[in-house]
Amino acid sequence: MIIGHKLTKEDKEKINSFTNKYYDLYPDYLQEEIDNKVMLGFTNNNDTINQIYCYLSIDDKDINPYLAFYNYLRSNFDLSKNILEVGSGTIPILVTYLNKDNVTLMDKNLIEAFYKDYNYIKETFNVDTNIDDYDLIIGYNPCQATESIIRNAIQNNKNFSIALCGCCFLPNEYEERTSQKWHEYLYNIANELAKDNYEIKIDYFDDKLNIDYPIITGKKRW
Repeated sequence: MIIGHKLTKEDKEKINSFTNKYYDLYPDYLQEEIDNKVMLGFTNNNDTINQIYCYLSIDDKDINPYLAFYNYLRSNFDLSKNILEVGSGTIPILVTYLNKDNVTLMDKNLIEAFYKDYNYIKETFNVDTNIDDYDLIIGYNPCQATESIIRNAIQNNKNFSIALCGCCFLPNEYEERTSQKWHEYLYNIANELAKDNYEIKIDYFDDKLNIDYPIITGKKRW
């Protein structure tokens, strides 16, 4: 769903200038997304497009999901601690609201032109990723890495917070494969692993963002 303002002539010129400069740095499947969607407007469900809009400062601030997630994190955690952001995307936007000195980005699709000023790891996060150096693991739509974040964080006694997307990565044995079932599965996994050591909660973005998917958060009780 397109939730942003109608693009102005100036907006379109900025987008064209961006794509002329950076298009070839994107993998083929993301180039296809740019071809089909970049001129449609700011949306509630496409990180590739929204990151471009935010980078170019043509987003609507009151419906910016990265800013909304940052405000959520700020109200729940001490953001001066060491943070690992998983699945930061081709253009890291969330980190621009944080203190970059204590944040490390992790995403194999990071584009060098946009991450060179940050601490980064160009790898895919998994359940065995070493997170000893971090106090908080976060992710905005980290997709397939989501379950690994939950398992790894709880196993290593770390706080975590993940803004979920509409994808579904349920194990193969699940017949009903919907985003809702995937989110229920993640919540159940988190509670089973955490037991009494964590507060596991589900929250939602403000209605004006038109994001139906929840935020799952785990905070250590002690």
